[in-house]
Amino acid sequence: MATLALEPGQVIDREYKVDRLLSQGGMGAVYVCEHLTTGKKRALKVMLPNLVKDPASRERFEREARIGARIESDNVVDVVDAGVDEATGLPFLVMELLDGTDLDGVLEKHGKVPAEAVADICGQLCDALGRGHAIGVVHSDLKPENVFLEKPRRRGIAFTVKVMDFGIAKLVADGQREARVTTPIGSPLWMAPEQTQRGAAITPSTDVWALGLMVYRMLTGVSYWKGANATQEHFNLGNLVLEVVVQPLAPASQRAQEQGVASFLPPGFDAWFERCVVREQDRRFPDAQKAFDALEPVLKPAQGAAARAPPAITPAAPAAPPPALPTARPPLPAPPPAHLPTQVAPGPAWQPAPPTSWQGVGSGPVAPSPQAAAAVKPGWATGGQQVRWPTLGQRVYASVQGGAFQLATVLEVNTVTAMIRIRLDSGGEGWVPAAHLRAGF
Repeated sequence: MATLALEPGQVIDREYKVDRLLSQGGMGAVYVCEHLTTGKKRALKVMLPNLVKDPASRERFEREARIGARIESDNVVDVVDAGVDEATGLPFLVMELLDGTDLDGVLEKHGKVPAEAVADICGQLCDALGRGHAIGVVHSDLKPENVFLEKPRRRGIAFTVKVMDFGIAKLVADGQREARVTTPIGSPLWMAPEQTQRGAAITPSTDVWALGLMVYRMLTGVSYWKGANATQEHFNLGNLVLEVVVQPLAPASQRAQEQGVASFLPPGFDAWFERCVVREQDRRFPDAQKAFDALEPVLKPAQGAAARAPPAITPAAPAAPPPALPTARPPLPAPPPAHLPTQVAPGPAWQPAPPTSWQGVGSGPVAPSPQAAAAVKPGWATGGQQVRWPTLGQRVYASVQGGAFQLATVLEVNTVTAMIRIRLDSGGEGWVPAAHLRAGF
């Protein structure tokens, strides 16, 4: 059984009455629920039944509760309860219910972020990461999808940053300097080189690598990686990996000049970026808080210039970019989080990128809700509304349960549900959304 359908009105752990399904992913389903004692709305995350007996999956699911409880920060999604429901035998987490959009949705809509907002986002983000780093917690899957901008609950602030998905976070044990990679997991656009190597060290500087790339993306509107900005038909995952792991890393200003976005980087950004995106971990900022302490003065002149300039709509890309440079966000989205966001449907002022229906390997093509069906954006779109589906036997790259892209073969195509059945070269067979496939070499 790979799907989960709790009924409205069903009570979990005698305390939480199910209201409606919010989202479902490779690890579990998230529901809006009501706490019967207080009447407060919460997010209820329940592990998928077919994964309950798998020790590794269960550990990854439960880790989020332990990590959240250890980090004392208003910028981490609060897990208020956890346990195993007696009636169903399913592990569950109860979290605060968020209202807003993730950073990926902001970039999708606006292209780039003003320097003042970048400073605000990074200040709150680095406070949460820094508090985690101080107690030995490394997020290790930092990306725009895992940075949530919640609607403010008090006057005088624009948003509250919430860091999500500590499901693959690394715990540096007391008395040890570092954790080690056991299984390469992460998002190709943001993962540090050490995350691709089994047995490599994972330290707080692993999060600093992703932070540097995210700041570059927010300021310029494009990815630092040339391969990520390639058009769909020219994208090559192998080339992207070579950029991350092997090829020389150009200074940020040089790369921005090549991309036609150099004017968006403030003076002094090169030195800061170089201490984030450098392959030798001991050359990076040792943790997120020190990285932000160095970033804040770099962004201040840019904030002042923006304040003196007349109001203008933030462009999604430079006014006259080179013909080969796309103005949209990079065509390769990072894989979806295995632990799903817990936001409710936002109001008109907040427009997040639409969620993608996700079924893990081993599940069948389940018809999505009308809202989910309308939101599906297959990765095979060739432009406009036209969709080019993969063919049987075609070689593709697939992201499964939030992991790295892997080589696979197409076995079956269901265009109604936008689900593709694949066989991984590494073993395993099942259905994944078309939105999480990419053409092979």
